[in-house]
Formats: sequence, C-alpha cells, structure tokens
Amino acid sequence: MKLKVITTFIDKENLQVAHQPGGTLCTSDLSRVNDLVKRGLCEIESLEDDAPKEPVSEKVSFKDAEYDLEVVKAALANIGVSVAATAKVKGVTKALDALTEEQAEALSESLKTKEE
Repeated sequence: MKLKVITTFIDKENLQVAHQPGGTLCTSDLSRVNDLVKRGLCEIESLEDDAPKEPVSEKVSFKDAEYDLEVVKAALANIGVSVAATAKVKGVTKALDALTEEQAEALSESLKTKEE
C-alpha cells in the first residue's frame, strides 16, 4: 500500500530515516499500515504498490529438477519439439509429458549444456 505521511516520524525499520509530511511510504505489511494510520502518522493514499515489480520467473519440473520456463522452451526448440512462444507452464508440461524416451534424453542433454 502507498501511504501519505501527515506527521514527522522516525522509521522503525531504519532509524536513520525520518519521514516528513507530504512524503510517501510504501509497505505491504498490513499491521504496520494499520498502526501508522491509527496513530495519525499516515493516511492511505493508494491500495496499489507503485514500486516496480520484478518479473517472476516461472519454473517447469523435468526429471526431478526445476528449470526456468524460457530455458525449457529453448531446449525443446533445440531438439526439434515445437512449443508456442506464448506457452505457459501448463502447455510446456504437456509437451514434456508427450516426449519420447529419445526426446527426453536429448532434452536432458540440452538442459545440462544450458546450465553450464
């Protein structure tokens, strides 16, 4: 949540930071939000966190190991198995389940070289 500071206070998580009126504070800690609002130090400006979010890397399981989704898609392409560029975990998992023994072995080798 994005909070607007209405009274000067020292940040309990970083004692070197003094929040000034008119400033903003972003946190996803609901108990902290409730405490700051209850004590009259902040007011809720937005329920959305405007901080840039790091993309979450989706993982695919293959032979008791987890690999990044994009790495598996590239490895499948290397062994001649086509998967849609927009395929997600479910689609790639379905393609992995349909592999022959030879394809699975080739994929294992391809994934090993990508890890190195």
